[in-house]
Amino acid sequence: MGLGGPERWTYRILQEPSLSTELQRLANPQSTNGIDAIDFQPCHLHEFRTQDRRCIEDWQMPSGGYWGFTAIFDGHAGHATVEHASRTLPSMIRQALDSLLRSFRGHGLPAAVSGVLSDCIAKFDNSITTDFTRMFPGGPVGLQNMSNAQIRHLFQDRTSGSQNLTAATRCLQGSTVILTLTDPLKHNLWIANLGDCQAALGSRMHPGDWSTAFATTPHNGDNPSEVLRIRGQHPGEPECMMDDRIVGFLGPTRTLGDTWLKLPPVFSQRVLLNFRREWNAQRPEAFVARVKSPPYVSVVPDVHHIPLPRGSPGRKRDLFLILCSDGLVDLYDGQSRADMIHRWVSVVGRNIENRTQGNLALSLLRDGLGGNDVRLVSQRLTVEMEEKWMDDVTIIVQRL
Repeated sequence: MGLGGPERWTYRILQEPSLSTELQRLANPQSTNGIDAIDFQPCHLHEFRTQDRRCIEDWQMPSGGYWGFTAIFDGHAGHATVEHASRTLPSMIRQALDSLLRSFRGHGLPAAVSGVLSDCIAKFDNSITTDFTRMFPGGPVGLQNMSNAQIRHLFQDRTSGSQNLTAATRCLQGSTVILTLTDPLKHNLWIANLGDCQAALGSRMHPGDWSTAFATTPHNGDNPSEVLRIRGQHPGEPECMMDDRIVGFLGPTRTLGDTWLKLPPVFSQRVLLNFRREWNAQRPEAFVARVKSPPYVSVVPDVHHIPLPRGSPGRKRDLFLILCSDGLVDLYDGQSRADMIHRWVSVVGRNIENRTQGNLALSLLRDGLGGNDVRLVSQRLTVEMEEKWMDDVTIIVQRL
């Protein structure tokens, strides 16, 4: 498998139907109202449990009908930030959308809804920052003048210490997010992307071949425009991007949380370095030393409004939407991004045509794991490694 260095790892070959049964057990496929989803992390050790979260909801709005909401949150460095985001951000968006629809008059609703998505993402991220920095009313200067004992007291106090520790932990961890909204008639689709989760819209005129009508652009160190943007914002700092990662540490370039890369470095130097157990790094001070002129991580999402034309009575248009965390991308390592997305659309489209195939997200996962290659799929399900051998994979497929 190319993992684990020179060690040799044992795995079992599973023949059908045992292979499909085991894959279903591990992926926990679910289907509701035309939406299929899976969550997959084959490593059974508790410390390596998935840091992905997903949300699928229908919201009844005052204008009538139900708006569809889906989201994937891909956490990193721990569970605190991604859990907080998945529990809080959807309700923020729902309340803001409700308020918009109650008061909106006239034209321009698509742009207004796009604004709601951007604003809610920014407000949520700002709340993480505020929960942490309000512990230090004097800001960076006031923090610099505090003694170590005063700082420790903030986290040892019986009344507020636990709350303060939670706020600090959310600053050390982070999450990407991709989310969608559809209006009640499914005439309009909004996609908001912050980080390196992916979305792809499959389309065909019936009858006809499936094609990719739209795909998001990932925000990470593999995207040259993102690297150029960050280097342009931090001239004279060659270490702002190292090994395709921000300060050599963080892969995604736009995230929720990761507040230590957004605040003046004194907050990390005086406070956050004291929480070594919460860092996903052996020597976090090496990364903190590279923080010179934050913010390095953006909280500005790409928000797209996509009209969903249905074609003419004699030429019906079929549509579906794929959302996934970047763990699915890793399974197609070596393929170009265009070829990978084309394959996703082809796999899902083929399974829509073959109505006996069941959960569409599960069929896409099976393809990524090796498809009909029983040996390769068995390796990825049963290898006996004592560490996580693949990234978390979450997939949502929505038939539009």
